[in-house]
Amino acid sequence: MTFEQLEKNVRELISINELNEAIQILEDFFKDDSELDQIIIQSANYRSIVDGQIKGLADKRESELALNQLRSNILQLLRSKKEYLKYKELTFGDTSTQRAASTEKIKVFFSVGSPFNDSQQNYIDKLVDYFDKNGILLETLKGWNDNDPLVPILDEMKESNGCLVLALERFYINDGIEKRGSAQEGKIINKSLTSSWLHIETALARSLDLPLIIFKDQSLKNEGLIHDDKQEWGIVRINQNNIKEIEEYPIKNFILSWVNQVKKYQLNKSRR
Repeated sequence: MTFEQLEKNVRELISINELNEAIQILEDFFKDDSELDQIIIQSANYRSIVDGQIKGLADKRESELALNQLRSNILQLLRSKKEYLKYKELTFGDTSTQRAASTEKIKVFFSVGSPFNDSQQNYIDKLVDYFDKNGILLETLKGWNDNDPLVPILDEMKESNGCLVLALERFYINDGIEKRGSAQEGKIINKSLTSSWLHIETALARSLDLPLIIFKDQSLKNEGLIHDDKQEWGIVRINQNNIKEIEEYPIKNFILSWVNQVKKYQLNKSRR
């Protein structure tokens, strides 16, 4: 069933007050979606009020208010999902067909440090999967050269159509000092630093004019090229414990802008 068919069926069921069937169709279509939880809770509340009305414990007006609220929330859910699907199509193109083969995906250099905890690994896995499902292949560095480590990075970037930097914690400072012993001495409290290689790879991507976006975890101290003030460099503040925010405003808008730049870059490169 397509979303258009789902929307049509649900609206028809709402118009004849078959709300239980409408909710069941939504549950089948959006499996394990937490956005349905509130509607299911309201549905149970409505049934409880109706039972109370039958027993003389609730009045008709109360049940009508609960029913109208339930109808309104179901329709709001449909509008929200419709807007999200439209956003995905605008960002990544039509994803209703089967996932494209790896050779058809747009390759992007993925600058990220090695994860050292489950939270980081989970965020990376879900981020890679999110872009992969939508035709963007995030690829990390494959080779290494101890004598000249910049060479394999540059080679990989030249084969890519953009660069996504994911800056997560590498070092943590509980109570530190910067510029110790100087007039500019200052405290560093509860701040994190990312890998220095991410600053290097950001600079290389910029020097190659690759479309660049930088996901900077909110815990990181502003430093070097990964700084909140570098808005023109595509800095996006993220929370590594909330991967769902990449599908929400304003982060989804930053992604849309970057993906459009990546597609344009790939098109221009193919014409050279």
